[in-house]
Parts: sequence; C-alpha cells; structure tokens
Amino acid sequence: MLKLLLLLMSLSMFSNQTYLHVHAEKFIAIMAQSKSHMLPMIAISKELEKLNHSITFAVASRMNTDLINDGFNISTIIAKSLDQFYFEDIIREMVETMMSGAKITALTEWLKGTNALCHGYLNDTAHVHELAAHQFDYAIVDYAPTLCYSVMAYKLNLPFISLGAFIDPSVNRVPFNPSYMPTLFSSFTDKMTFRERIINTVRYILLLLRPSVPSFETLSERYVPEKQRVSNEEIKQMSLIYIADNDMLLEFPHPVPSNVVMCGGLAAAPAIKLPDKLNDFVENSSDGIVVVSFGSIIKTLPSETLSKMIEAFNMVTNLNFVVATGKEVMNVKNVLMLPWIPQNDLLGHSKTKLFITHGGKSSVFEALHHGVPMIVFPIGVDQPANAAVITAKHYGITMDFYHFTIQDLVEIIRNIAFNDQFKSNIMRASTIFHSRPQTPSERAAYWINLVTKYGNEHFRHSSLDMPWYSFYLVDVLITFITIGFSSVMCLQWICCRAKRKHKQE
Repeated sequence: MLKLLLLLMSLSMFSNQTYLHVHAEKFIAIMAQSKSHMLPMIAISKELEKLNHSITFAVASRMNTDLINDGFNISTIIAKSLDQFYFEDIIREMVETMMSGAKITALTEWLKGTNALCHGYLNDTAHVHELAAHQFDYAIVDYAPTLCYSVMAYKLNLPFISLGAFIDPSVNRVPFNPSYMPTLFSSFTDKMTFRERIINTVRYILLLLRPSVPSFETLSERYVPEKQRVSNEEIKQMSLIYIADNDMLLEFPHPVPSNVVMCGGLAAAPAIKLPDKLNDFVENSSDGIVVVSFGSIIKTLPSETLSKMIEAFNMVTNLNFVVATGKEVMNVKNVLMLPWIPQNDLLGHSKTKLFITHGGKSSVFEALHHGVPMIVFPIGVDQPANAAVITAKHYGITMDFYHFTIQDLVEIIRNIAFNDQFKSNIMRASTIFHSRPQTPSERAAYWINLVTKYGNEHFRHSSLDMPWYSFYLVDVLITFITIGFSSVMCLQWICCRAKRKHKQE
C-alpha cells in the first residue's frame, strides 16, 4: 500500500512538472497567397510543431488545392476573399507588364491589386468570425508592406510575429546609412560612387516621405473602430519579432537590430531523386547541365526572348539545358523544355554546372544551398538587388533581360560553367551556410518559441515607440537651428548696438 502511495505521489509530481514546462500555443499563419511566401512559413511550422505548438494557415481555396496536390499536410482555414483577389495573380500581372517594358504601369496596377486584396480581406466578416472562434494565441503574418495581415491580427487582439524576405528600414526603424547601404530593391552595391550615394540618399528620403501603401487611409480607423486609432506603420511596429528570410551571404553587410532574426533560406531543402526520364536526360549530358527557370510566377517568357535563349543554348553543345517554359514538353537538340521542373532537385544534382534565373529570393537561396553559380536576368521588385549581390560576391554574372545578344549569352555560359572562380565562391558561401548549428527554419522556430514564452521586452528597441520626429532627431535639429539663429541675431544686435554707440561718441 505504501509503495502504491509513493508511486502515485511520484506520478503526480512528474505530471505537475511536465505541465509547468509544457509551452504550447495556437498560431494562425496569414501569408500572401504565393508559393514563394507560403513555403518558408510551412518550413517554420514543421519546426514549431516539434516544439508542441499548433499552426493553422489562412489560405485561398486555390492555394489549399495546390498544397494538397504537392503533398503538404497542413491545417487550413479557407478565406474566400483571398481567392477573389489572389496575390499570385496580382504579382504575375505586374511582372508580365514589367517584361513588356511598362514599369510605371506595372507599379500602378500592383498597387491597385494589393489595395483591393487588402480591403477585400479585412471586409471578409465570415472569415474574421471564424478566426475569432478558433481562439488563437498568436498570429504569424506576412511582412510584405503592401499587405494588411498585421491589421487583421490587431483586429483579433492577437500578438503577432512578422515574416518576410526583407525588413523596410523606414517603417521598422532599422539602422540605415545610405553612404554604404543600398536602399530597398536598389541595384547599387555597398561600394557606391559619389553620384550613386547622392541617388541613394535621395531614394532613402523619398522612402521616408512616401505614404503608406497600398492604402493611404488609416486602416485601424475603418476596420478596428472599437480600438484606439493607430497608423498602418504603428501596427507593423507592434510585431513581437521580425523573421527575415535573408542572410548576409546574399546581402551586403549591415547592422541588424536585436528584434530582427536573419533566417535566410527557409524554403531551401536537400535534393531528392529526379524522375527517371528527366534523370536520363541529365545523366546523358557530356559535361553537365544548366537549369533555366524564372520562378513560379513567370509561367512563360516572351517568345522572342525564349527563342534567343534556345538558340544560344543550342550553340553550347557540350551542355544539356533543362528549361521551365510553362508550355508543352519539347526536346530540341540539347534543350529539354518542360511546363514545370523540380528546380531544387535539379540544382542539387551533381552534374548541374549553372543556374539561369530571374534572381527571385527563393531561387537564389536554392542555388546558394546547393552551391551552383548563376546567370541572373533581373526583371523587377527585389531581383535587381539580389543580382547586384550575386555579381559583387562573384557568385555569378548579371545580364540585361531586355537587351542581350545570343553571342554574349553563349560566352557568359561558357565562362561561368567552366570557370572555377565562380564555383569556388558559391561553394565557399554554401559551406558557411551549412556550417551553422541550426537550419534557418529551426532558428526561426527557436526565436518564435522564445518570444511567445518570455515576451519581447528584452530585445525590442525603444525607437519603435518613439514619434518619428524624435527618432530622426527633428526636434533636436530644430532646437539647434533655433539656438544658432538666436545666437546670430544676438550677435547682430550686439554688433549694431556697439556700432551705434561708437557713432554717437
């Protein structure tokens, strides 16, 4: 009887200790409806589940179907409004317009589309009620500045974590010096000429002065009238922590605040075996293969551009080319064109010599993960900035998507594919990337777990709570100007008085 009593007491103490140490939270993840935005969050969710947390995704039905077809098993809540204004369609339309050369029109249409998405989502009352009914503890929201998912978290009274491919220094008070730090989406490097520093400084000032996008109105006033009015920027600054899908290996070195965690390469993964027919094409290449893909957004290239590329590829006969075209299967000499390719698995193949890409964040991280040099044809958004880093760090070469010749492309393919300099540079970076004690998704999950368990007071810098005029020292500057002006006026008055006195004498 005594032994039984002691056993029960021990079990009771053990269960109490277990209860005290269990930290399990319910998360709702609200990401832009695009694979490049969803896959990094899915990678983090797998690690959070290992830490006893549960994660549900707010998704469009189209995205839900795509994820199921791709073999992902995640918990979802369908938001009909996300189908009505589908983010991937908005981005695709913008990029296609950019490829036609109408960049201003592309930007205008992008702002219109994201504005409609923003208001459509926040107006989705059925979705709001469903989210509220689940009683989530925290939200993880897409950081992209043209999206309003942080406003939804604010409306639901959910503390939130932000996840994105970049952090806007003007919104989130990240230390920024335009003398050596290129502005957002800039193709400048960290070694700028005098002229470039002038342009970079002007761009930074314009970023500070620009209105909130995509909506110029204060969204909390319209959609959260029951709470205190706060600006769109102030809501974004409420984030407990920022998970940046970026890495200094693919950026120029710069200071990072304590509330920003660099976790670049979240969607990159080890390669798996290729399908048999594709593997045969790869293995039958004499000197290796080149992977050609412009991401999931760009389904097809302009016919003239694609024709020039295929003609160049046919001239490099000792390499085989696997090209994602979004069209039917075609095999022209040493070029295999497919509607879709397993990009990551091809990049991880031992015979891959080169990656020709648009320079999207996910694509360049996959190349870094597998140590494959690149030729980058940037089109827009963050791609010119990524291309600048790749060229500056000698991971590859940047070419002009709109103005390149067939002969130039042939020469650059041969130069990179058979030049050990580019391969050794990207392999060294890849080795550094893999040498860290945590994978990017493990690092992100660790910090999310930490901040939800202990709060963020120990690494939230006070500048996030300062009014803009205090942060930029406008009040101090005005004080100095006032003192200087007053001093000059006093000296002028003293001099004039002394002069009059001298005349009187």
